[in-house]
Amino acid sequence: MFEGITIQEFRERFQTEDDCLNYLMEIKWGEGYNCPKCDYGEYFKGKKWYYRRCKECGYDESATAGTLFHKCKLGLLKAFEITFRLSVRKKGMSSCELAREFDCQQRSAWLFKTKLQKAMKSSGKYPLKANVEVDEFVVGGFEEENRGRKKGKKRAVVVGIEKVRNKKGKEALGRAYAKVIDNFSSENLEPFFAEHVSKDSSVKTDKWTGYFPLKKDWNIRQKYSNKGSSFPLLHTHIMNIKNWLRGIHHKCSVDYLQGYLDEYHYRFNRRTFLSIAFGKLMERVVMHEPSPYYLIRLSKLNT
Repeated sequence: MFEGITIQEFRERFQTEDDCLNYLMEIKWGEGYNCPKCDYGEYFKGKKWYYRRCKECGYDESATAGTLFHKCKLGLLKAFEITFRLSVRKKGMSSCELAREFDCQQRSAWLFKTKLQKAMKSSGKYPLKANVEVDEFVVGGFEEENRGRKKGKKRAVVVGIEKVRNKKGKEALGRAYAKVIDNFSSENLEPFFAEHVSKDSSVKTDKWTGYFPLKKDWNIRQKYSNKGSSFPLLHTHIMNIKNWLRGIHHKCSVDYLQGYLDEYHYRFNRRTFLSIAFGKLMERVVMHEPSPYYLIRLSKLNT
């Protein structure tokens, strides 16, 4: 696995498209080959050096097939560097900035960034434990007629953080997750708890009634928010998310908001070991099924 956080380290490791293909082959077939069609475990050399052909059914597969790099039009070296930038830069990059930096169309940069955001989605294997705080907020422009938890045309989001002790013994942020929901009812809050909050944890929320039904499964303690003063770390995290969306992206389509939240928290949850963030993301990219544009548009229509 590649480890590094500087662009110099990256460019020393990946200088040609062949370097990228070799890296993909190492991830994809490093632990053994299995044909995606018939699951047979032996192969011949394929039509090109980075292909493998199944000895049983003859299926010829490239290193990029079946991954998010499938039919990538940016070029593999350019796509690798975009992946690196988005995984290790603290605030990431907008699609407009990527288009200028890599001399490509904004649409192409946005499409590839959206694919990477799918790979950045939490696996759900590491729920928040011990001391957890959960709150909700809305993302979107100001609406005079909709205040508080009335979201109007805005999107509702629930966010949870894990509080830990740092080296100086002070409370600090551990991991965090966020999920777009339809509204703030208990029916919409429950899936977030089920996926991201351990039932062994001690959860603190505000007095919102949507949390009441969840007390039967989670140890929830409720406290008045007092305009956020009762949850300083959590509300700082929420403000940082909003500032990131406004400052880096200027605007974000609410239909694709979950992808941006996944991107933000992928980096946030790896902020103390960013050197392996690119390598871990590449493993996810290789394991993730291809995501052509029509599927991305279809997911928007279903939101």
